[in-house]
Amino acid sequence: MLKTVLILFLSYTTVGLCNNGFFSILPFLSEEFAISRVQIGYYSAFYFTSAALLALFSGNIVDRFGPKRSILWGMGCMGLTLFCYGWSTSYQLILFLAIFAGLGMSILTPSVVKGTSIIAPPEKQALFLGLVQAGYSVGSIIAPAILPVLALNFSWQISIQITAILTLLIGLLTYIFYQEQKVKLNKNNISETTGTLEQVKQINNGLSFKESFLSIFINKRLFFICILGIAFGIAEGSTCSHFTIFLTRDIGLNKIVTGLGFAILFIGGVAGMAGLGWISDSFFKKNRQSFLFLMGLFAGTIFLIFSIFFYNLQVHPFFIIINTFFLGSVSIGWPGAYFALVGELAGEKQAGMATGLSLFFIRTGLLLAPIGFGFIADLNASYQYSWFFFGILIILISSLFLYRK
Repeated sequence: MLKTVLILFLSYTTVGLCNNGFFSILPFLSEEFAISRVQIGYYSAFYFTSAALLALFSGNIVDRFGPKRSILWGMGCMGLTLFCYGWSTSYQLILFLAIFAGLGMSILTPSVVKGTSIIAPPEKQALFLGLVQAGYSVGSIIAPAILPVLALNFSWQISIQITAILTLLIGLLTYIFYQEQKVKLNKNNISETTGTLEQVKQINNGLSFKESFLSIFINKRLFFICILGIAFGIAEGSTCSHFTIFLTRDIGLNKIVTGLGFAILFIGGVAGMAGLGWISDSFFKKNRQSFLFLMGLFAGTIFLIFSIFFYNLQVHPFFIIINTFFLGSVSIGWPGAYFALVGELAGEKQAGMATGLSLFFIRTGLLLAPIGFGFIADLNASYQYSWFFFGILIILISSLFLYRK
């Protein structure tokens, strides 16, 4: 079990390396291509458009073909696409390529969630998911600490292509060493991950993709969890897309220090994925929904702190570090507690498709928030009102979820 967890953890680090590695070198692209704040948000829009559209189908793909092959497809797509970033001569071309990077991430995420759900004990689902998905934050710590230095000494193109090559190598090693677990679904020992497509369909009571999707969609509790996912998508999308530009333009830090600040954000994410998952398992096992509301409320409050204190007071650097850590812990560290509840409500057989459905809503927030966050910042020449508006929005969505619950 430990070997499988480590392999899944390593495979998910590539999402952080690729996605947030790119965000960490945005100040270099901003200078080269003269990118505005709203144009910075376009990258997430293109990236998550394909990811959101494929989310429902990617979950079904994982349910049918198993995590092992799906992980290879996802990492291969991301790595090859990022390597092409280094040959791009315009920001518009990067935006176009981002669509294909999003496709790879869309397949990889439910693959990792599915693989973890299979091996994790029922009473420790949130903890295991949090630990595995902490790989995303670890990759997001390594990339901002290294890529800006490489970009400064060589070029941002070389730094992103090194990331792409590393992703492809990890993908190959994952495929070689990952032993796919056989989940017994009936008395004939037909495995969801090794059986034929027809056998899998019979195991799932003959449900087609449409029927399986509808059976999940009409689950009201799961549907409202998906709605809450929009708030977490807004929090993560706004923060990750704009944080480096916020640190350079609004706070006035240099590019190398900005990379380290971005790394602190994801150190908080690692602590959040493990810590929030443990809290959910230990204290909110029978009431995970209330805990998710508290997480949303905390995320919105941190946004308001960034809006009010960072622009109206002389802020000590330690205060910036602490709040950056807490911002990362909740805006990035939510997946373990969140997907544990999604898996519980959907059941093991439909975990992949349920994850895909929830990812569709999450990625809607990830897609739209960075554009709106940047647009408000361009209107005011700073991110102050962006932090305020989206903090209020996250709190409102979380409160609506609590009311419907």
